[in-house]
Amino acid sequence: MSNNIELLITCAILVLELALIAFCFYKSKQPPNPLKPRLVNYQLIILFLVLFALATLAHIISLVTGTQVQPRRRRGM
Repeated sequence: MSNNIELLITCAILVLELALIAFCFYKSKQPPNPLKPRLVNYQLIILFLVLFALATLAHIISLVTGTQVQPRRRRGM
């Protein structure tokens, strides 16, 4: 039962991350206003959010399959 709750929470976090990516994309495509400069680099935030979303997606895959996602190459190379 706790696995279902963890999966639900992780899916909610993924939806939140995707919504934040869409919001940052919308804000980054607005024309610049010289009187009100941007204080936030939205493209950098999008980059980090995409990385977090990929990690969250890997966590969802590990929750659904029951096995941890393994790297393709062996360790120690």
